[in-house]
Amino acid sequence: MSISDFIQGFIIGSSLIIAIGPQNLFVINQGLKKNFVFIVVLICSLSDSLLIVCGIYLSNNILSLNTSLITIMKLIGGIWLILYGINKIKNSKQHEINANGFNESSLSKVIVTTLAITYANPHVYLDTVILLGSISINFDNKLYFGLGAIFASFIFFFSLGYFSNFLSRYIKSPKVWFYVDNTMGLLMLFYGLFFIFMN
Repeated sequence: MSISDFIQGFIIGSSLIIAIGPQNLFVINQGLKKNFVFIVVLICSLSDSLLIVCGIYLSNNILSLNTSLITIMKLIGGIWLILYGINKIKNSKQHEINANGFNESSLSKVIVTTLAITYANPHVYLDTVILLGSISINFDNKLYFGLGAIFASFIFFFSLGYFSNFLSRYIKSPKVWFYVDNTMGLLMLFYGLFFIFMN
């Protein structure tokens, strides 16, 4: 029964995390630019793990959460993503490609941005804490269910980051990167507006 709970946790966790959102777009962007990929995917995986554990631990109280708290989270996350998207588009012409690839951002900047794009994203909480937490109530072994979801998170983020890293060797043109950055920026703007104006 525990193995069954683990497998179902893995399947459900995978289905929730696969949807392309701000966090996944950021991981793809860092992978393509070969910019501290391991640190980025590790932070994302550990953050998901922490939130999944919180969701399971608080599973009996999740359904009684104040809806205004979720609304505030959406507003804060939406505003941050809009500003991030605008900045992304604004700086899209400033990338320079040299023999070693892109000039790397500082490690501290990458860490702060990864944490911000993770914890300012309301869907991270909705998918991990609220959805997985409430779903876990239906399983005999919540621990194994949570471990399955955590395992799915690690596999997904590391695969996404390093597959993007692999693809980067085939993307050399600054013009292509201009379109990549603008696309990423527009998608971040879209998600920001979506979080603010949609329930």
